Amino acid sequence: MNDIDFARLTQRTVVPVAAVILALLVGGVLVAIAGVSPLDALVAVGQSAFTCTPQFCNFAVVLTTAAPLILTALGAVMVLRAGLFSIGQEGQYGLGAIAAVFVGFAIPMPDGLHAVVALLASAVVGAAWGALPAIFRIFFGANELIVSIILNSVAMLTLSFLINYPLRDSGGTASYTPLVDEGARLVSFDPGTKIGVNLLIAFAMVAVVWIYMAKTPWGYEQRMAGDAPIFSRYTGLRTRIAVIRAASLGGALAGLGGGVQALGMNYRVIDGFMDGTGFNGLTAAILGGTTVIGGSLAAILFAGITVGAVNGLQILLGVPREIGSALLALMILFVSIQGPVLKQLELLLAKRRGMAALKAGNPPKGPTGSPGDDPDTGGGSDSSAPLADATTEVK
Repeated sequence: MNDIDFARLTQRTVVPVAAVILALLVGGVLVAIAGVSPLDALVAVGQSAFTCTPQFCNFAVVLTTAAPLILTALGAVMVLRAGLFSIGQEGQYGLGAIAAVFVGFAIPMPDGLHAVVALLASAVVGAAWGALPAIFRIFFGANELIVSIILNSVAMLTLSFLINYPLRDSGGTASYTPLVDEGARLVSFDPGTKIGVNLLIAFAMVAVVWIYMAKTPWGYEQRMAGDAPIFSRYTGLRTRIAVIRAASLGGALAGLGGGVQALGMNYRVIDGFMDGTGFNGLTAAILGGTTVIGGSLAAILFAGITVGAVNGLQILLGVPREIGSALLALMILFVSIQGPVLKQLELLLAKRRGMAALKAGNPPKGPTGSPGDDPDTGGGSDSSAPLADATTEVK
């Protein structure tokens, strides 16, 4: 591992940890304002989310909640690393769920095959919906952020229409679909927490996506399309295809998250199913440094805070659970400002090093090895030599 890779890994590790610590400190202040000891609140959240007893395992509930979050986070990592800022994971999640449920109750199949086909349907629908922002950006020049926001609204309205009218279960007063067949439900190891195949699918996808992104030519194309688009274009990489492929695969993962939630937890889709899981997956991916492992761990942390805020803060201590949502938002806020803060810090340190060198009578040297190449000293440099070296390295 070279110095650049080590610095990048350090930044992607230290910054999220610092963001979590700062968010917890601010959350402690909010809890104190509510009249509760921050230490008691932290203990309550920890006990309600990350402990197990012979009677009931709270951490199993966290892992069950984290399963769809991990999948939507992986979908977000896929598109963000390709340089596509699409936030359409929420819509892909909702439409993937309705596709899985429709196959689960409307199309009879053998038990061993039914759940597999239903999950495949959720992935296909999510992939088709996820590809749209990339297509609009590449072929029509549209902003993928705006397109994905609109598509989320369209997905929410479409889901509500389907649940209230053609797919509504006639047996109840509330709006929801019929229950999926028994053979279409994901196997559960614990009926109380419903932890089971849903979590295995999420962990399996973590391994698959990591191998795909790190070890395959397609993954390399996608990473280069996001990290170095100009370099990719001039070296012949198929950046357009890579971006569309990343958007489709990211949509498939988010859609699969909806299918896992519907077939492993709810067994149907209710009106209001799109509860922010897709957005939370996106924020987990950002908090995890847009890495596969980091985004997955952040998704588990998000699930733990969510479960702990309900069972610990609200039920045990009487503190509003919205403080948990505030903690998640603060984490993302602190991560989002790390880029400008680090850039300003690097400039400040570079200026201090330059001033120290000048006072010591040893002007800093630039890439050509001559004094005055440092931009802070006002000197110039011959750019032809570095350019020739870079050209030689590319060849």
